[in-house]
Amino acid sequence: MKTKKLKYNITISTAPTMPKLGKGTECVQLLLSQVSKDMHEPLVPMLFPILGAQVSEAKFQYPDLSWKELCGMMANLVADSGCNKGQLGNLVEAICRNFREHDEKELEKLVEWQKQIKSKSANKEKPVRPDVSFWFPPADVTNAAFILNAMGCENLGERTQYLNLPEVEMADRMCGGHKQISQMLRNIYDRQRSGALRATADGVTGNPVLRANLTISSTPYATRKFYKNELFNGTFGRMVFSYKARMGRDGRIPRQGKYDEAFYKKLDEYIVKLSICKGRFIIKPLNKLTDQLAQDMATLADLTDDDVFWDISKRSIVSAWKAGCLLWVLNNQTWTKSMGELVEWLVYHD
Repeated sequence: MKTKKLKYNITISTAPTMPKLGKGTECVQLLLSQVSKDMHEPLVPMLFPILGAQVSEAKFQYPDLSWKELCGMMANLVADSGCNKGQLGNLVEAICRNFREHDEKELEKLVEWQKQIKSKSANKEKPVRPDVSFWFPPADVTNAAFILNAMGCENLGERTQYLNLPEVEMADRMCGGHKQISQMLRNIYDRQRSGALRATADGVTGNPVLRANLTISSTPYATRKFYKNELFNGTFGRMVFSYKARMGRDGRIPRQGKYDEAFYKKLDEYIVKLSICKGRFIIKPLNKLTDQLAQDMATLADLTDDDVFWDISKRSIVSAWKAGCLLWVLNNQTWTKSMGELVEWLVYHD
């Protein structure tokens, strides 16, 4: 009987150690240079939904021959209170500076329209609401506002809206209540339409394609409570989880980067590579690796006789594959061995 040696041992209680970042992962290395060392591994899976939102009008062929966009990427950072989860927010703001600039202009349009509405008397014709799309909407967003913004993003360039939720409970409001969590998160991951039909003009009526990427932060307790009813319906498997274990009481305050001009200048070069990526692409080395990872996951599922593991692994592979697409774009559309090692680690880590 032919045996196969798997690279990582996932039967132990500790997560696989991240491989050394080499050629082709320079953007990831740049971003990690601004966070404390204890947050390097937990934050790497969180970077890709943020970076993926910078890409629009680009599709990549998955090994099953379907074409996928780099939206629907979701990741949840899990760590105890006071364990430096807030460093994710600093990276988010750094990567999404262009989103902030765009949204400020869109907000000016909306504020001006609201002023005109209020200045008109009741019997006067009201101005039409301008077409706006927020690429980085506030974390406190209602379901109606989320759907309305999805309509705007679709009409104005099929853009992906990115949301960073500092607390996992904030997703309830975005999804329209906790009972709608499963449906909404699955629709986001699968890039499905999310229709809303309302009887009055005051309601939001539309049927946009949901192009959204999410990052969420939560404590272990809040995570278990939030997802306890979503373990076996496909929702849990669609979310990438990155856990930071509690560390010892060493009394040292972790040091972050200074986010200086040199950092922003280099980061902007990578953001441009993502924003100009348009068209359809087939990344053969990545797809070959993806096929191999699917075989590895099947082997592990057979060894453990675990159907749940097998079902969850399928979407872990898709999420890591999308990260691989981003690494390929960031590296001038060139594949390297180090990129493959990172993609493989992302599957096992998830």
